[in-house]
Amino acid sequence: MLGFRRKRLRARRLAALAIEPDGVAFAQVLRADSGPPVLEACEHHDVTSAAQWSAVIEDLSRRHHLDSVRCSVLLGSDAYSLLLVESPEVPAEELRAAVRWRVRDLIDFHVDDAAMDVFDVPPLRGAGRAPMVYVAAARAAMVAERVALAERADLALEVIDIEELALRNLAAELAEDAVGVAMLHLSGETGHITLTRESTLYLARRLDGLSAAMPVLADDTPSVEHPRVREWLDVLMVEVQRSLDYYESSFSQAPITHLVIGPMSRPVEGMARYFADQLGLTVRAIDLAAVLECSAAPPPSVQARCFSAVGAALRHEEVSL
Repeated sequence: MLGFRRKRLRARRLAALAIEPDGVAFAQVLRADSGPPVLEACEHHDVTSAAQWSAVIEDLSRRHHLDSVRCSVLLGSDAYSLLLVESPEVPAEELRAAVRWRVRDLIDFHVDDAAMDVFDVPPLRGAGRAPMVYVAAARAAMVAERVALAERADLALEVIDIEELALRNLAAELAEDAVGVAMLHLSGETGHITLTRESTLYLARRLDGLSAAMPVLADDTPSVEHPRVREWLDVLMVEVQRSLDYYESSFSQAPITHLVIGPMSRPVEGMARYFADQLGLTVRAIDLAAVLECSAAPPPSVQARCFSAVGAALRHEEVSL
């Protein structure tokens, strides 16, 4: 999204830090000439206050020599809005400035205080339909705070990224992406649904307020057989189906028939099978060790907390937007 370095480091590694109110997730990925990317590091550190961010990030920087590795900082879901708007009819070099007027009434702070970036949406089905773009909008002061954290830790900061694009990067590593895949990622009270095909993000939706079943999911072995868990899963299924319906009606692509579920701190027993039966899709849960080559396979609880950071570390576009 927001690029910083004109001269890029040549290292094949990319490190990513996801900064959340309750912790910092870190991942580092090496892309070799052949074979799958290598997940060299994956760790999560709890924090009890924002004041602890600096200490954690500085420690990561020292241990992993992040002054000489390309670095990405991932904004948490609470730090930005992702808006789907009609693309202004302006030259490409004027697009960022033009979209400010499109989103000024869609964000809860003054547009002059916003840091924004834009990425394309594939053409919509039907003649005469206006092209659309996604606009990521964050408070400029919050972005500046993240940049300052990186500078204090001497990170070789290359980009500020967002979760939806991080999940797109992960989906691109899946075999299902060749024919189209829906990804469901749940983290705390927030979830994301992304729909991708051939590394292209077609749809991204954020799901808020998912706390209804959280006390039950805190059980050691939450199961789809529990009525409250099933009620919660039914809410998720409606959102998945709604996303698939929009994709099928809006884009000139074959229907998506694959759903993958990101790692969960407390996996729900029978969840993939229940979704498959109810939605008529091929459904599986993701294990990062089966997607990437891992120096040491992280346990499911760490995968769940670091999933987006791993996705950010898989970014490999040559040019930032």
